[in-house]
Amino acid sequence: MTKMGDTPEEHFPMHEPIQTVAATKGIVILFDPPSYHYHKNQFFNLDTALNRDNTLRPNNELKRRLENCGYPVFTADMLDEIRPFYEGCRFHYWGFGVPVSRALAFASDNLDKIGAALFEPPLVKPADYRDIKSLTKIFSIVFLHNSVGDGYELSDDVDTSKIEKLIWTNRNYTNADASSAPAKRLKKFAMIAGAHFKKARPENGYGKRLEAIACLAPKSALDLYGFGWQRVQIRAPFASLFWCFKLWRYGLDVCSPTSKNDVYRHYDFALCFENMLMTGYITEKLFDALFAGCIPVYWGASDIAHYVPQDCYINLDDFSDMQACFDHCLGLSTAEKNAYRTAISRFLVSSEFSIFHNGFHGQIATFYDAD
Repeated sequence: MTKMGDTPEEHFPMHEPIQTVAATKGIVILFDPPSYHYHKNQFFNLDTALNRDNTLRPNNELKRRLENCGYPVFTADMLDEIRPFYEGCRFHYWGFGVPVSRALAFASDNLDKIGAALFEPPLVKPADYRDIKSLTKIFSIVFLHNSVGDGYELSDDVDTSKIEKLIWTNRNYTNADASSAPAKRLKKFAMIAGAHFKKARPENGYGKRLEAIACLAPKSALDLYGFGWQRVQIRAPFASLFWCFKLWRYGLDVCSPTSKNDVYRHYDFALCFENMLMTGYITEKLFDALFAGCIPVYWGASDIAHYVPQDCYINLDDFSDMQACFDHCLGLSTAEKNAYRTAISRFLVSSEFSIFHNGFHGQIATFYDAD
């Protein structure tokens, strides 16, 4: 996620008249997004470059669902602009992946702190997890990937009755259809990930991605996609320079895909490693592959089988080491790979998948009876 900061005016289009709808319930909803890039209602804009792989469409749909029920919706930065249009209304504030420090500090007249969601895991934003006690004191609901303190510290004096399981919203808007994929997929692995070196350790996802590259690239069994791989990074100059050299030695030319589906539909396997091992931490990575009929090699949530049938993916933890897992994958017959794809198709139309289709956005809609 992009870090919060002062809002450079050039990041936003020319000011347009504020589009208001009637607050028939006497409540206006404010969503505070992860970055200032989404301010001025860009969080709901499908016509911006920020809407890569249609990731903003659930926000847009949630806004329309709520407004159809009489709840106007804006990004929280617009509060002062919209207040004159909604005199006498209460404002409901939701921290929608925003840094916790901002969510705690945000205050105004007639404003209620309703919900705060921590999208990133402790490895990425450790400071957010140190403020969970404060969040539960101020907000009505706090959404976390798990409510048992796995991956972070949950003190005895935290009001756990306010903690709800965060379900990542995973919807397929690219109309990906496994049957429309090329008849012959590449018998190799694809990995789509940004380059992160500073926090990379053998026990986390950043480190495991590097280990996978070292295992597969020398055998020409991996194609790598993503940002930052072939440049020196200020925060990790030596490590990034080292990997620039290694990728050159491996002959890997790293591209930045315009669509994940357009990549995965051409491959047999996708490496889907979460950023850290953490109960309940299931993001879009696994689902991006599933939507394209690409068999995921998964590492991350220890309880993944509770949410996704085991015949839909290959679990890295089921093998003695990474190389054994990759050898197993490359040794699968066509019939065995098709069996995975059949299971994937079955899962994506099942009731088991519905919790991910609705996800966090559905949890908010339910709160306002806007299902």
